[in-house]
Amino acid sequence: MASLLLLASLIYYFPPNGQIATLDFPPLTSWTKWNQLSPFPLFFILLAVFLFSFGTYIFKSKKHGILIAAFVIIYLVFRLNNLTHPFFFILLFALFLTLELLVSYRK
Repeated sequence: MASLLLLASLIYYFPPNGQIATLDFPPLTSWTKWNQLSPFPLFFILLAVFLFSFGTYIFKSKKHGILIAAFVIIYLVFRLNNLTHPFFFILLFALFLTLELLVSYRK
């Protein structure tokens, strides 16, 4: 639940092309130094944690939670890199369907 709240606040407060100021600790100089961080890695991490938690809760299996989180994250990374042809989605879906059958068969 905390990851969903943090994800929602990240989406609401920070634009995708903006920067998040982070404090460089310990500072390399005598003054504090601020670094700039893109919100994309934080978005993907929070989304993966939320989807893993939600998938694990729904399906009662950590393996299914990992598969759901990985599928959505990889699909969004494909979209981010302009790989939007339906063939990429079909290949990704076929790969994760095969992995799902492998996980289900080994039970």
